[in-house]
This record gives sequence, C-alpha cells and structure tokens, in this order.
Amino acid sequence: MSSPSEFPQVRLAVSDCLRGTECRYNGGHAQDDFLNHGLAPYAKFYPFCPEAPVLGTPRETIRIVNFDGEIRVRGTRTDTDVTQGIEDYNRKMIPKLLSQGVDGAVVKSRSPTCGMERIKFYRPTGEWFGSQDKMGQGLFTARLQREAPWLAVEEEGRLKDAWLRENFVMHVFTQARWREFVEAKPDVKALQTFHRQHKFLLQSKSEAIFREMGPVVAQATPQTLAHALTTYESLLHEALSQHSKRGAVINVLDHMFGFFKASLNAEEKAHYLETREEFRQGIVPMIAVIKVLQQFVRHYGSDYLSEQVFLHPYPAELALRSKVEAYR
Repeated sequence: MSSPSEFPQVRLAVSDCLRGTECRYNGGHAQDDFLNHGLAPYAKFYPFCPEAPVLGTPRETIRIVNFDGEIRVRGTRTDTDVTQGIEDYNRKMIPKLLSQGVDGAVVKSRSPTCGMERIKFYRPTGEWFGSQDKMGQGLFTARLQREAPWLAVEEEGRLKDAWLRENFVMHVFTQARWREFVEAKPDVKALQTFHRQHKFLLQSKSEAIFREMGPVVAQATPQTLAHALTTYESLLHEALSQHSKRGAVINVLDHMFGFFKASLNAEEKAHYLETREEFRQGIVPMIAVIKVLQQFVRHYGSDYLSEQVFLHPYPAELALRSKVEAYR
C-alpha cells in the first residue's frame, strides 16, 4: 500500500458540485467518486463555482448566446443577461486559484461556465442548428486556459476514459513534484537529479522534447540557474501536455529491459518479451510489464532504475496502469 507521504500532495481546482456541494441549478450536486474517493487522500482541493455565488441556488438554467460574435450568458426562461456577474467572478477567482499553485483543474462537463468542450453557443432566438452553430468552452474554463495554458485541465466526464485519466494523473503528480522542487530553492545538482529521475517518464511523453531538455540541464551554472529553471519548466509543461502513446511507452520499457539483458537467463528474457508483446497487443495492462521489470530491479539491482519516477509516478492504489484501455 502506498502512503500519501510518498507522493507530493496534489493541488486541484475543482468545480464545487463535483465535491458534493449542493450548488447546481436544481439545488443538487454532481459528486464524483474518482475525485472524492480515489484522489482525495493525495490531494488538496480548491473549489469554485462561477454560478451559485452570482445567481444563487436553485436558479434558472443559463446558456451561452452568440450575438454575431459577441458572447453573452442568458437565462433560458427569462432571457436575463448574467454575463457581467459571471465574468466578474471569473476575473477574481482564477488569479486566486493560480496564486495557490494549483497543479491542475477538474471542471464540470456540459456546463456553460465550466465545460471544457462541446458547449453549445445558441442563437439570439434560442435556437441551435447543429454544425451550423458554434460550439466551444464554458466561460470560466476558457478564461482559465487562456491565463494558464500550461495547466492540466479535464472534465469529470472525460476522466472516465482510462487513457485520459492516466495522462491527467501523471501530469498533475509530476507538476506537483516540480512545484515542490522549485519551492525548495534547488541548485544545479538538484536540477540534474530531477532530470535524471524523470528521464523515462519524459521519454514516454516525447523523445524530442526530452532531447531539448538535456542541454538546458547540462549547460546550467549557478549564474544561469534561474534562466535554466524557467526554460526547463516551459519544456516540462510542453512534455506533460502530450498524451502517452503505446509505442513510446514500449520503447521506454525496452530501454529499461536493456539494463538487464546481460544478466538475464533465457527464460527471464522470454518472459519479459512475451509480456511486453501481450501489452502491445492490448491483451494485458502495462502494470504486468512493470511488475516484470521491478522484479529484475529487485533481483539484479540497479540504482539508476530504482530512482526512476516512471516506475511509480503516482499512488498504486489508483490502479491506473491496471487497465488495458489506459494506453493507445
């Protein structure tokens, strides 16, 4: 069992209704099990709700209306314009959340304020004609992503997809490690260590970006460290925004396997190759291959691999690598 102290505490901005707060238009909530039972032991939540503080609960439902490019928020029954109140809340709350150093955000799907995608933009008549009319983001989430484009943001609905969930959790836990690393006022040696420990994780995201990061670390000096950290952080955000692909992950697994090729007997080699091939075909989840490699590390030893974050990037209890669907 993992202890919460083994991992950084993730800071997540969360739509308040997903926490179970009865702040929805109908006076209800949208409590999310993954957030409140899976992530809760490892996270600190920063709730927000762009609608309840402005419009109250319960309230009239609202929708986004497109007036020839001018976006307004209006009540669906009375047509009351509530745009200013929503925008005032967003303008105040988003900087407040970002000042807390949040590592990511989980927003409510299908919400005209919080939805991340496929939010309908209606005509002034109240009509919406499918492909003829625009779809976009809720006002809060659109502004959040404009002000913090590096931030990991997902909807609770999309997090039911095993692939998107694994990528999101990998992103926010790595971001939390980086946040704590920077807060500790690192020196050049510490940056070198961070990069070394995250080598295979970064390669599983993007080999090209990882290669850009190497010279940044190698050329860092005490005099240029501040600039190096800023450049490295930008590249780290870019790498973490990539969704891991099965082929890249297999390349990383094979690279780690290569550390033991000279020590393994024929049966052990065959066992790894068979398990890896079953993972490639989508027969077994990635945790099966990881367990084989961890067994090699325990038996034959490797200080380099023992410190690799890729082998244990987040709490095992989340069981994200136990699903075949977690990699594509």
